[in-house]
Amino acid sequence: MADDDSDHKIERRRGPSTSTLSFSGIIAVAGLLASGVATYNAVQNDIASLKRGELYQERTNERLSEELKSVRVEQRETMKEFNEKLDRIIDQWARGRKQ
Repeated sequence: MADDDSDHKIERRRGPSTSTLSFSGIIAVAGLLASGVATYNAVQNDIASLKRGELYQERTNERLSEELKSVRVEQRETMKEFNEKLDRIIDQWARGRKQ
């Protein structure tokens, strides 16, 4: 009977087969690759957005600088006119007081 038991005992491998491991490895590498590509694309999009924002900010700063220059010129002209009018009023008031 001992011989019968030894004939029926066939050594079986346990765990996943080599082909299963290879397939799992391929899927894992493909997943990592896809994740890397997605991360790369996200970073590239972020960089492009930052560059667009930078360019927009530069253009906005240039436009605002020009507007400020224009406003300063207008302000100087207005103050000059105001001072001239004020000088005339002071001169007229001073002449009126002398008489």
